[in-house]
Amino acid sequence: MAIVANDTSRRELERLRALRVSGVTFNAAQLGVEYYSKTAGLLAELTDLDMFVDLQVQADQLTEMLPLLEATEARIIVDHCGRPRPGAGLGQPGFAALLRLAATGRVFVKISGYAKFSAQSYPYRDAWPYVQSLIQSFGPDSVVWGSDWPFLRAPERIDYGPLLKLIEHLVPEPADRSKLLWHTPNRLFGFR
Repeated sequence: MAIVANDTSRRELERLRALRVSGVTFNAAQLGVEYYSKTAGLLAELTDLDMFVDLQVQADQLTEMLPLLEATEARIIVDHCGRPRPGAGLGQPGFAALLRLAATGRVFVKISGYAKFSAQSYPYRDAWPYVQSLIQSFGPDSVVWGSDWPFLRAPERIDYGPLLKLIEHLVPEPADRSKLLWHTPNRLFGFR
């Protein structure tokens, strides 16, 4: 994924695509929702080029972005489980909106970054209901696992081994885990 200006030209997006960049990051969690309010043109170009929008949101930001996202046909991957507030429950507006987007067939979710939204240390038990709800709603063909490396701003040391052990627990069925870890990302991003 690339970070680009909202007015990036089609020519630049084509250049990135030729370099095997899969999409563009919209980081509302860092820059705010308003920053992306005038990106309809960029979204149209991404749709036309079959590139993703990698969406970084937190709490209920997704509800604010829904009009923009529903007005595009761009494929969207929501990072870090949408960063729900664990204490707010599965019905919190942002998370409920994310679950509804599963029906579009063009929105995918990345199971990653538990430390970014969990109020607990590893194994981030308060994040488990959200992970399980996302897998159930989206299905393993629309969910990918991510390590969140290089673990920026991590509140504690994070290593691959414990994260892989955790996904074994959260997704006990080997065929489903194989989809999350390999088949779905390979299909979506064309890994070789």
